[in-house]
Amino acid sequence: MTISRARMLKFGLVTAAVLWMTMIAGRWSRAAEELESGTDDYSFNWLDPDKKIYVLQNRKFTKANKLLLTLNAGIANVSPYRNSYSIDPRLAYYFSEALGIEVFYAAFANSTNSTYDALLSTSTTGAVRPVVYEAKSQIGGLLHWAPWYAKINVFNTILYFDWYLSGGIGSISGDIMNGSTKTGTASYTGYILGTGHQFHVSEHFVVRLDFTNTWYKAPLTFSTGQETWFTSNRFQLGLGFRL
Repeated sequence: MTISRARMLKFGLVTAAVLWMTMIAGRWSRAAEELESGTDDYSFNWLDPDKKIYVLQNRKFTKANKLLLTLNAGIANVSPYRNSYSIDPRLAYYFSEALGIEVFYAAFANSTNSTYDALLSTSTTGAVRPVVYEAKSQIGGLLHWAPWYAKINVFNTILYFDWYLSGGIGSISGDIMNGSTKTGTASYTGYILGTGHQFHVSEHFVVRLDFTNTWYKAPLTFSTGQETWFTSNRFQLGLGFRL
């Protein structure tokens, strides 16, 4: 009888997992005995016999009850026919190490991209001009939840960072463009989800990486037609100052 590769792989993984758990269970048992005897309050000997690991939860930099001023900048995706960039001043306040609120204002710069140029080139008369919603600004408020805090070694330097999730609501405003002609303006309510990292450079300075996505509902041609959902997102790098 032939045993398939998939079954052999599953058997190997299960065997390795059993061996690993057997080894860890033995070390946990020894750690529990040490804890009961009072020889080691935290019983990390089984994990790090050379005692080179320090307690991860001891935060060197804190953010609770502090303001954070940030300037973010990066690329944006607001339309399939535009190259877009954004810059965001942001203000955040954290009630605890895990929860905070943030408000922001985003300004966009746009230019036509190769997709738009290729579409124009398919029409000898230049009559094919898509209606484009060109975002100009966005304002919003976010709730931050930062459940993850970590330390990593970067070129023999310990770097501390928080990883957070964000969600909120705001308003996005822009111009309705038909070719190079502005035919109107429109603003829509946007629902926002995002995630990001705060890398603590010092007690007062942080470097941020942020990804923010906004969903909003608008007419199909932004002036007429059945309403549908559109999306706009930003990927940004920022520098923050904590007060």
